[in-house]
Amino acid sequence: MIPQKLMLKGFLSYLDETSLDLTAVNVACVSGANGAGKSSLFDAITWVLFGKARRSDDALINDGADACLVALEFEYENSTYRVQRQKTREKGAMLEFHIRSEDDTWRTLTEAGLRATEERIRDILHLDYDTFINASFFLQDKADMFTQQTPSRRKEILGSILGLDIWETY
Repeated sequence: MIPQKLMLKGFLSYLDETSLDLTAVNVACVSGANGAGKSSLFDAITWVLFGKARRSDDALINDGADACLVALEFEYENSTYRVQRQKTREKGAMLEFHIRSEDDTWRTLTEAGLRATEERIRDILHLDYDTFINASFFLQDKADMFTQQTPSRRKEILGSILGLDIWETY
């Protein structure tokens, strides 16, 4: 998965709409003062894809906003996808999932419910939250999370990363 664009609005420290164009970025270093929103960028990615972040539910919404919105465009296996998740204070979240068609329009992949759409994202990415935070993206202060897992859990995570779970189907 290669992130292309990230947009946040009302999410944690990002009250106003903030967009990042990552298309020309190969390697990045995110730096800044404490509380500037560095970790919020990474929380936004895990939340939009998997519905999980360091905080949950209404705590993700900036104090000055009634709702938060995160949208992520990314490339994966020669296709471009867009995931958008929105949470309104004291209400449930909404999730949309799209793929860019050859005619440059967005075709919906959103399922009937939030959980079904999350499952579709996991199926397409062949990746779940635990695998993502143990292999691709390390949570703040938890870089050793993989090494702290039980041997069977490490085996399961590595099998997921390498796509070995397909052998169970066979």
